[in-house]
Amino acid sequence: MSATPFARSFSTCARARSARLRPGSSTALHSRSSISTRTYASTSSSSSTPGPSSGPASPSKATRAPPSSAGGPQAPLEYCSSLVQRLDPEAWLTSYFWPKRERSWFLAWRAFNLELHLITTTVSQPALAAIRFQFWRDALKMIFSPNPNISSASAIPQHPVAVLLADMKRHRPVQRYYLSQMIDARAKTLSLPPSSPTLESHLTTYSPLSTSLLLGPLPILLPPTHSASSHISHTLSHLSTLLTTTSLLRNLPLLVSSKHTINLPADICEKHGIVEEEVLRKGAEASGLRDACWTVGTRGMDELITARRDLKETGGKVVPSGVMPLFLSAVPAENYLKRLEKHDFDVFHPDLQKHDWQLAPQIWWRYQRGKL
Repeated sequence: MSATPFARSFSTCARARSARLRPGSSTALHSRSSISTRTYASTSSSSSTPGPSSGPASPSKATRAPPSSAGGPQAPLEYCSSLVQRLDPEAWLTSYFWPKRERSWFLAWRAFNLELHLITTTVSQPALAAIRFQFWRDALKMIFSPNPNISSASAIPQHPVAVLLADMKRHRPVQRYYLSQMIDARAKTLSLPPSSPTLESHLTTYSPLSTSLLLGPLPILLPPTHSASSHISHTLSHLSTLLTTTSLLRNLPLLVSSKHTINLPADICEKHGIVEEEVLRKGAEASGLRDACWTVGTRGMDELITARRDLKETGGKVVPSGVMPLFLSAVPAENYLKRLEKHDFDVFHPDLQKHDWQLAPQIWWRYQRGKL
């Protein structure tokens, strides 16, 4: 499958980076700004991003109060759906393309991530956070217990998310490993500084969360014994890096405004001569910031290009088509990078802080095409 103009431009950026062109050189700047805005009619959080809802990865506007749980365990789907809609709207949009029954389990998986995220953002005392994390560890232990008396519906905690996770476990061979990894990843971030020493170390630390959000729900749609399971898992692992890098960029304005700090890795800051105080004062006009965001965005697009290359043998289509809902998580991330390029890699631009009304039809179109 031939690369689209947008992807080729990011590929050019990657080659320029490999050749160690100075970000200020005419070649590098031309590569950075040459991405066509006409491409990707099907292109679409954090949290995430997260806001990246995306994605990764992190939920958007995650500081907003969670929905009331007055419905209790009698309304687990309503609770999970409301929580995801409020704090991870991009995942909520993609959920409509899941089969009806499986959609409830996907929403439970995402709601579980949000419950953990709220611990890291609303609990100030480490001891209290540890108690709440332990609650979820104990809940998973009961849900995945081989003892039917322990894992029965009446024995598990009557929390809406736990109720749906238990229902999912009874009907699909999901792994406890990915849910536990989400707890460990969230708990680990409490003791870490906002920025990592290098971009690669940032990916090592935070990609497991994105990986858990993509690979964890895979058995809901595809049996682990399916012949395509390994190939699909490998392709999704590339998308987890895309979500992590996008989340890094989307979280930057939130950290600057709320915590007066930046999350760009130290090696990226050193490479582009970024001074934190200047970013806090000048925002996008800080020296080197746009080029730094371009570098991070290029890293994410490299992974998307690689993921698409993995699907070359099927003409770019996701096969089997039943797992396509999982691949829709890449649409909001790619859409954000496209919009970021449109605004010359200004992560503080007001348009990037708003919901993109085109995202829903773009997700629908990508689903109809069946291509990443």
